Amino acid sequence: MYHEVEGSQAMGFLATKPTMIITTLHASGVVNGGVFGAYTNLSPSQVGTAIGTSSDTYANILREREFVINVPGADLVKTLRIFASNVPADKSEVDEAGLSTKDGIALRTPSIAQCMAAVEFEFEKEVPIGHHSFVIGRAVGGWIREECLDTDGKIDIFKARVITDFKYPKPLYVLPGEVVEG
Repeated sequence: MYHEVEGSQAMGFLATKPTMIITTLHASGVVNGGVFGAYTNLSPSQVGTAIGTSSDTYANILREREFVINVPGADLVKTLRIFASNVPADKSEVDEAGLSTKDGIALRTPSIAQCMAAVEFEFEKEVPIGHHSFVIGRAVGGWIREECLDTDGKIDIFKARVITDFKYPKPLYVLPGEVVEG
């Protein structure tokens, strides 16, 4: 079961700065996914993250004007390698990882059903930074697995077993209380 919300209330699902998978839609309709290690809360309803300007994720966000931040749990740590690899644009990293999608609540872009939570964002603007762009989005909805919700309406990192940090490019991930190699 999923606990779904609309608007910026979904921002509490990102309270821990977990490693994330950003899903976007390619022009062909293929679901693109890329793994990212950091984002910045900019306001109660906005986040920003640096994305390489040569990536499919970046091109898809500019074209579709939306993206989804998915929060994987420890059970998906081995699949993150697929999301970090160079999968051709006409193939879906979600499919390559053997995962499935969940329809968007407020957007066309789907989330990853096996994740612990997901927050949907409408693209607001970007700030160019070298070979990257700082992409800013506003939360428009999201979901969290009911068993991962704490009493304050935020994600419980221990129940969700979210990945909170990683070493790049070596696939080394930190979970609450342990370190796991991807």
